[in-house]
Amino acid sequence: MPLARLVAASLLFFAVATTARAQEDYPFTGEWECDGAPFVFTSTVYSIGDDSYDAQEVQEGSDGSYSLFLSDDVYVTLSEITSDTLDFSSSESSRTLSCRRY
Repeated sequence: MPLARLVAASLLFFAVATTARAQEDYPFTGEWECDGAPFVFTSTVYSIGDDSYDAQEVQEGSDGSYSLFLSDDVYVTLSEITSDTLDFSSSESSRTLSCRRY
């Protein structure tokens, strides 16, 4: 029985590690400073300071941009992504913010 538990624990660890790895595969994942404000982007959450929003879906654009779809037809688009910078825009505003990775 101990071997069965070890195998089950190993499989569970692998599943969790694979899920975590999948979330880190996006080039926008991480902590950013966007025009003086702290932003965090993952495949499941977008946050500004203390406010967090659940990302329902992530879509990659043909130009290398990514859109994170939130509730109520609201989305944010992350574009011009490099290892240190990206541009942030929201469907609720016509303003684009320049972001730098922390």
